[in-house]
Amino acid sequence: MKNNKKSLLVGGLVSSAGLFIAKFLSIFYTIPFDAILKSAEYKAVYGGAYGVYSYVLTIAQAGLPFAIATLVSRYMARDDYKTTLLVRKVSFYTMTAFGFICMLFLLVASGPLASQMASKPALVPLYRNSLVILSLAVFIIPILSSVRGFYQGLKEIHVYSASQIVEQIVRILFLLIVSGIAIYVLDFGRYWAVYFGVIATSVSGVVTIAYIKRNDSKTIKPVVELANQQEKEPVDAKIIFRELIILAIPFLINAAFGYCDQFLNIIDFKPGLEAFGRQSGTLINASIIDMYQDAVLYKAMKLIAIPMVLAPGFSSAIYPYITEARERNQPKVVSKYVVECVESVVYICLPICVALALFARPILYTLYGVSGEYSELYVNTLQWFTIEGISATICPIFASLVIALGRRKQIIYTTMVFGVTKFLTNRLFISMFGVPGMVLSSLLAYIIFAGLNIYIIQKECQVNWKYSFRKLIFILTGLVGMFLVSMVFNWTGLLNYSGNRVVSLLLLGFMGILTVGVYAAITLYCNIPQSIFHFDLDGIKNKFRRGK
Repeated sequence: MKNNKKSLLVGGLVSSAGLFIAKFLSIFYTIPFDAILKSAEYKAVYGGAYGVYSYVLTIAQAGLPFAIATLVSRYMARDDYKTTLLVRKVSFYTMTAFGFICMLFLLVASGPLASQMASKPALVPLYRNSLVILSLAVFIIPILSSVRGFYQGLKEIHVYSASQIVEQIVRILFLLIVSGIAIYVLDFGRYWAVYFGVIATSVSGVVTIAYIKRNDSKTIKPVVELANQQEKEPVDAKIIFRELIILAIPFLINAAFGYCDQFLNIIDFKPGLEAFGRQSGTLINASIIDMYQDAVLYKAMKLIAIPMVLAPGFSSAIYPYITEARERNQPKVVSKYVVECVESVVYICLPICVALALFARPILYTLYGVSGEYSELYVNTLQWFTIEGISATICPIFASLVIALGRRKQIIYTTMVFGVTKFLTNRLFISMFGVPGMVLSSLLAYIIFAGLNIYIIQKECQVNWKYSFRKLIFILTGLVGMFLVSMVFNWTGLLNYSGNRVVSLLLLGFMGILTVGVYAAITLYCNIPQSIFHFDLDGIKNKFRRGK
């Protein structure tokens, strides 16, 4: 079929583009929403409740969207269209059941979790109610994910990408409009903005499902027609269900242990910082904890989520292509996909995270108006978390590759090592180093995790990383260029500008474009993006000249 001609790289970039745009939108909605919430404690509640929801949602999905994509791709490669459609039906009911179970869990656990997360007793009801509201989204979003997984398997990545943008736009519009009317027109208390913010997740999920279903027939019709022409009977539904579960088990363990870092950060936040205050003699009260929670959960995590979308974006594209290459017994193609995926993520991720660290102060001032007495708290927190942004973007790619290569048993052990390492060190490191301890704990866990997975990949397909290391040296040279440019801006005082925020936005844009431009120029000169993304710069120049 025509879709078989699509490349893994294009699929990964398109899928990541949708996530990137969605996350980019989520940053800019926080600017007006920040003003609506106003209080640091309300921002902490919203960020904390949403962080718990994200973790439970990951468990609810149990890796099934990727399992669905793998099965759809497998049966499409075998020209078994009846079974492909059966996968769609079975996966829908399976995801619905998983979502329902996890919804019940969050309802039951909302009280104990709220007590653990709240910086003071008065905030416990607000945390609990927010988690109860989000439990509905834990039921709805897995259904949406089952539909997306089917489209991933068909390699219709543009549908997957567009649905993410639609979901985010609907969520943002509902969140801002309804909470704005409630606070500024109806004079509700500002805590209602937290409630409307979490309700928006369920509303956007329902609207996005309707959006995909409206465009469903155009994509499904060719598959249905081919299924009607097929004489061979489909695989039994029980076998499909068993295959889904077998494929999903490593994803489920990967979700439970591999994505536990933010959940553990939320749970360990208050007791860890209180222990740090006692040991270091630093003043840590409820207000300080709220500010740190605001800095980490509402600001830093949203900003580093921009590069982090590369991991799920490329992961969602990896499985169908590597599965197909393995089905066709093409080891060289598999090895090529592995290298392309890792190099692409590294090349894009590193300059974004470095830029976030270099321009942390103007970014926080421009977006959130952070200045004054506690501005250093926010700036230092964001700079530390850019380290987590790098590790949390690059390291999971190796885990996704291990799963795509069929080494499901091994990924169970490596992911458990990650989760156990994070669990054992997180509160200890927070009590020793404060908030940076969260990052150091995650970094240690990610390094061990990535090392184990790279070892498994090498045993499976003997990837040659020699040229990748050479490219990394030139990429690091480009990052040094970014640092030197930022030092010039710091020397001129532009990094510390705290006047009109519109002017600050323009300055930030100018500095960002120039700094990233230096990175692009250095790496282009060294022929790095040309070799990673397979384009000929001279050929492009010649085309423009001929066009003129």
